[in-house]
Amino acid sequence: MFTMTKALLIALLALHPAAFAAEPPLRVCSLGLAPQTMKDADDKPAGYAVEILQNVAAALRWQIQIDYMPWARVVSEMKLGRCDMAMTVLYFKDYAEYMLFPHEAILDQKNVLVVRRGDGIRFDGNLEKFMRQYSIGLYVDKRVNDEFEALRKAPWAKVDTVPSAELNMKKLLFKRFDAIVENDLNVTHEMRKLGKLDDVDILSPPLSVTPAYIVFSHKPESLKRMRQYDYALAQFKRTDKYRALTNRYLPGGPASEQP
Repeated sequence: MFTMTKALLIALLALHPAAFAAEPPLRVCSLGLAPQTMKDADDKPAGYAVEILQNVAAALRWQIQIDYMPWARVVSEMKLGRCDMAMTVLYFKDYAEYMLFPHEAILDQKNVLVVRRGDGIRFDGNLEKFMRQYSIGLYVDKRVNDEFEALRKAPWAKVDTVPSAELNMKKLLFKRFDAIVENDLNVTHEMRKLGKLDDVDILSPPLSVTPAYIVFSHKPESLKRMRQYDYALAQFKRTDKYRALTNRYLPGGPASEQP
């Protein structure tokens, strides 16, 4: 018998089909690391990686929700499958045990040594020699490369960790250590914000140049999503909008010069 309840349900479906078919947004977990991913003046997600993901998600008709948290919690949430994606992540073997890395990277991240201008500190590429001579600060969750991770465990190494990248830079300025390890984009952004960019030198060569990714959790649906993401990101990188975005955040970078 065609009841009033069934008639009402059909009417509701006809009026609001999306309300019944809509999927929950994909949860993207992120450490705040300007200018790749951060919050703007209105407390909304912003940054180079964020805007790239927003454009790719729009092309794929994905709804996304970006949640900021300390890196240790990003790791925990990814392991537990509570995040669908995370950003931005450098490739390490242990990360690959619970994160899926796509083919397309967001950018090549440079980890560099930063010192106070005027201290006369130089770096010739010999990291062990440098670390035997100078003290180094970095934020607690910072990963650099295998060489640095091995050297920092040496009994002679003078490595101090702090809770955040911003505090790390402030401690450098207050002469708590001789140098810090940071990615070049973040240190440029934060020191400029502090009005102290002219007070530091970014040493060359970089300690590492490593692709940074937006990664996926190990879920059954993630492989399909990752293939879609790779295709959409590759297409987006061919657009004028991508080049304008890259020029705004990374002026002079190699990606901004793509044809």
